[in-house]
Amino acid sequence: MTRTAGPRTVLYIVQAAFFAGAERALLLLIGALDPSRYRPYVIVGTDGEMRAQLEALRIPHSYVDLVYSNWRRPVPWLQSVGRILRVGRSVGASLVHGNGVPGFQPAGYAARLLRIPAVVHVRGRLGNYSWFLRPGFRRALFVSRDLMKYALEQDGTAFNSGAEVVYDGVVMPDLPAEDVRRARLAALGIPVEAPSIVMSGQVVEIKGIWEYIEAARMLTEAGVPATYVVLGDDLLGNGETRRKAEARVAELGLASHFRFLGFRRDAPALIPLFDIAAVPSRQEPLGNATLEAMASGRPVVGSRVGGIPEMVVNDETGFLVEPRDAAALAAALRNLIEDPELRLELGRGGRARAESVFSVPAHVAHVQRIYDEVLGIAAPSAEGSQA
Repeated sequence: MTRTAGPRTVLYIVQAAFFAGAERALLLLIGALDPSRYRPYVIVGTDGEMRAQLEALRIPHSYVDLVYSNWRRPVPWLQSVGRILRVGRSVGASLVHGNGVPGFQPAGYAARLLRIPAVVHVRGRLGNYSWFLRPGFRRALFVSRDLMKYALEQDGTAFNSGAEVVYDGVVMPDLPAEDVRRARLAALGIPVEAPSIVMSGQVVEIKGIWEYIEAARMLTEAGVPATYVVLGDDLLGNGETRRKAEARVAELGLASHFRFLGFRRDAPALIPLFDIAAVPSRQEPLGNATLEAMASGRPVVGSRVGGIPEMVVNDETGFLVEPRDAAALAAALRNLIEDPELRLELGRGGRARAESVFSVPAHVAHVQRIYDEVLGIAAPSAEGSQA
């Protein structure tokens, strides 16, 4: 390997139809890169929340409509590739990093024209990886072992260039003192007399919003005191599912037990305020909501699907339940609502696991090692990979 005289520019590609865990993970990565080795430039495919956050953080970026190949209507696709190509040349890009498969295709072709390598982050399940990845790449980074297993079974030849698991990182927040926590909950209009349970992230069916509401109904009817918080929104559907959820809660007579806080940029900073996190997803490649809760020292009740069991250790950092099973979700939540010592014990276990396995420094070190290998340059010091 050869050493580089200065930082290399990584051209990040993100579709960002809405702002969710993939976009938050990318911002954490970019913000923690070693500036002496790598500097970021982002191409964002949607003029929305991700672009607004890039501007707020003063991260250099361009907006480019990311268009898939279409030989019947080639002009929009060729224009998309051409714009990425021009941006890549203007910033002196050494590497393309696609933050997700769907937006990778035009960037992959631009990388070929630039004669620079490309890596792609695989963050979700698809049935046609090969079509999106047709331009080729040097390394695929999967956010969980479960997702990598699924992709290799579905379309193994698409990943002949190389594949490995790179867990997302999570910031370890300072935990507020109890009086501060209670004051901030009160400011949000959340009662402090009973435990509060938070479901954060996208408010969509696949995340288990209906199971969450049904579990809350069961517990409320059983006389178990708690407040149920929904921290997030249906950004892709312009709030449609969230409005349906609010209507369902009102229909069940549970409005006084629920708080819908909507989408908030400060969501990770709010997680430590709540007592328990619920992640009743029906499908989940990894899940930033789980990581943020663990880092905040909060026990997680999550579905036994996707990458959640790679984060949550049953009976050590929280509880795992079967997806779509509201009764099991309610039973696990009740155990935690009624046992504050158990909440503290599992929360401490989750925070320790988040720090040891899913820290931002470990994530960035792993990604930068991959960059070094793909570019054939020597790292200034040895960097370990993740467990």
